[in-house]
Amino acid sequence: MKIVLFLDYSSFTEKVLESVSSITQSFADAEISVVHIIDEQLFYPTSGFEVALGETMHNESEELKEMCILYLGEGIGYIEEFGIPKLIAEEKLKELNFDLLIAGSHSRHGLGSRILGSFAEHILRVSKKPVLIIP
Repeated sequence: MKIVLFLDYSSFTEKVLESVSSITQSFADAEISVVHIIDEQLFYPTSGFEVALGETMHNESEELKEMCILYLGEGIGYIEEFGIPKLIAEEKLKELNFDLLIAGSHSRHGLGSRILGSFAEHILRVSKKPVLIIP
């Protein structure tokens, strides 16, 4: 089974990885690709902090990669992308061959757990394959 996991670096990351690790243990031959998208919308070209922010985001991505290896094993694929998350996700869904798509759900708009995070909701709508959302 080929699994694609969209993952960000947040306070929820470890919880999502714990759940994914439990789920994927039942698939002995699972091939897991983790996609981490660095949101270009966080960069403001006039702030003067673009280089420092870019380095910080890349360092966090490296930490995320190490966390993924810890929870999911050395054999994972890790893809770091830079861009607008919803657009990059759509590209990756077309490029990658997978059987199951997994993403965490983070509600960042103040409505609590009643509504999926906008990214999770977006990939749920655009994916042509099964999607598992980790709350």
